[in-house]
Amino acid sequence: MFARKTVRILVGVLLASLTASACRATGKDQDSPAVRGAITRLQELQPTDVAVAPIRDLTDSQRVPLEVFRNAFVETLIERRYSPLAPDYVDANWVEASFKGTPPPDGILVIAVKEWDPGHLFSTGKVAATADIVLFEGGDTTGRVLWQVTLKHEVDLSDGRGHPPAAGEDLIPKVVRQFAQKALQELPMRDPVAAHASVPTVQ
Repeated sequence: MFARKTVRILVGVLLASLTASACRATGKDQDSPAVRGAITRLQELQPTDVAVAPIRDLTDSQRVPLEVFRNAFVETLIERRYSPLAPDYVDANWVEASFKGTPPPDGILVIAVKEWDPGHLFSTGKVAATADIVLFEGGDTTGRVLWQVTLKHEVDLSDGRGHPPAAGEDLIPKVVRQFAQKALQELPMRDPVAAHASVPTVQ
C-alpha cells in the first residue's frame, strides 16, 4: 500500500494545546464569518487527508510569514481531526496549482493572505489580517468547493488594558496560530464514525 506522510500529534498533547489556545484567543471581532461551499457534500465525504497548498501572499508588502501561516493551518486542521499531509511532501508533488502525487488527497486547502499588518504588535499587541480560505475536493484547485470563508480579523495579544505582551516572546507564530483557529472554527469537525460508515463495504 502506498505510504504517505501525515502530520501527527499525540492526543494528550493536542487536547491540552487546544484547550490552552482556546483560552488565549482574545480577538475583538467575535462574529463568525459567512461560510460558503458544498457543506452537505463535505459532511458526506468526511475528507481525511488534506493537502495544505503553499500560502499565497496577495498583500502589497509581500512580507507574510508564509511558512508560519502554513504550519498554523496544518496544526489547526489536526485539532479539527483532519490529517494534513506534511508540507514538504505536498511541495514535492505540487505542480501548476494541483497535487500530482498518487493517490491524490481527499481535499486541498488553499489560503490567500490579502492583508497582514503587524506594525502595532509591539506597541498595542494587535495585528490585523485578512485571508481567503478555500477547501477543494480532491487533488486539484479546479475541483468542487467544499468549504470557503473570508476572514478579516484583528488578533489581540494585549493584557486587556492596551499593554502589549512582554518583549522577547515569539509573538508572530502565536498571532498566526490564533488567526488560523479563528479562520477554521466553522469548518465542521471531522467525524471518524461518520467517515467509517460512509465507506462502502467490499463484497
